[in-house]
Amino acid sequence: MPNVAVVMSGGGAKGAFEVGALEHLICDKDIDFKVIAGISTGSLNALMLAQGRGSNELKRQFAALRDIWLGIENYKAIYRERFLAKLLWLLCKDSWYSPDPLWEMIQDPQNVSLDRLKQSGRELRIGAVGLESTFYYEIDQYNDSIREWTLASSSMPLLFPPVAVDGQYAMDGGIRNVTPLRAAFKALSRISADGEDSPDEMYVLFASPFGIKQAEPPWKSGRAILERAIEIMVNEIYCEDVLHAILVNRSVRAYRQLESELQSGDAASKVQELLGAFHYRYPDYRDVKIYGVVPDKEYCGGLEFEPAKIQAAYDAGKAAAKNPLNEDQLHDLLKDLRQPPKSRAVAGISGSEIAQGALPERPSCWRRYGWLIVIGIAVLVIVIGVVLLAVLL
Repeated sequence: MPNVAVVMSGGGAKGAFEVGALEHLICDKDIDFKVIAGISTGSLNALMLAQGRGSNELKRQFAALRDIWLGIENYKAIYRERFLAKLLWLLCKDSWYSPDPLWEMIQDPQNVSLDRLKQSGRELRIGAVGLESTFYYEIDQYNDSIREWTLASSSMPLLFPPVAVDGQYAMDGGIRNVTPLRAAFKALSRISADGEDSPDEMYVLFASPFGIKQAEPPWKSGRAILERAIEIMVNEIYCEDVLHAILVNRSVRAYRQLESELQSGDAASKVQELLGAFHYRYPDYRDVKIYGVVPDKEYCGGLEFEPAKIQAAYDAGKAAAKNPLNEDQLHDLLKDLRQPPKSRAVAGISGSEIAQGALPERPSCWRRYGWLIVIGIAVLVIVIGVVLLAVLL
């Protein structure tokens, strides 16, 4: 019988979509996941689920996770705003928000027990990035600092502070790995019996849809441009993670097919030499059936912990999990999304219109925000003066 893994991406409040998908997979389909992996908000979901020993306890852990998500009344259940943080973070703050409410939730022994994690019989994998070393760290259920690593995995730079853990500072694993597929592959390979030919299965739960909606100018601020650039970079990592996993699977299948067809006869030694050139080959890598559960749209922003939006994302996840995409469907979808339009006319503006100045004229920054800039400079001068006085006195 194949082992089954679930992998959950990052996305903040969008993680409610993953929890909805889990309800169908765990409660309706009765899937008993042996490997549970996650990044950022996915690591929080994974941490809760991985404590369940056996199918019944897994369902109880899911029910507890669902109650936490659907019990959120507003963002204050997850983070707190810092006074003047948005103005002063460049000078003396490491983040805009404080994750204290989330940390209290993780520290609660009713929510997270190190003993339950170690005794569950499941393989847990979460990831975070070292701020000093820049390395990506895979953390399993036996690490005694798993709570701190989970908080670090959920700490988006600038929005939340890096977390001190195991002699260093760590932050959001999504910086280098939005969907921890490789960790799940390795964990499945570790627990699969030698000589087992039936492929394992992996359900990948994505908190955000593939692709990015086309945006329209004008770009009103540097922050808007920065947010757009981050969105593009994260989506690229997102897509590359999935395409790499599909490439590994196809390489393993091709290797085994060639091995089966060519191993007989006098050329067996030469065949083995040629097969040795395959980077992804059995038994170092195993064939895994991949299924993807992908939202059709954004149901909330990463920090929009609003009950109505969380419920909408949850319901969408449960519905989408009933018809997961198989590997070929995922591959075709990603290929289509990564093909640029043939011309700007597809987006509603032709090349000749661009040449004639069809793009909307952008008012000057001063005309739109001059009064705000003056007020902002005045406030900044006052704050700096107060800080200097406090230091001198």
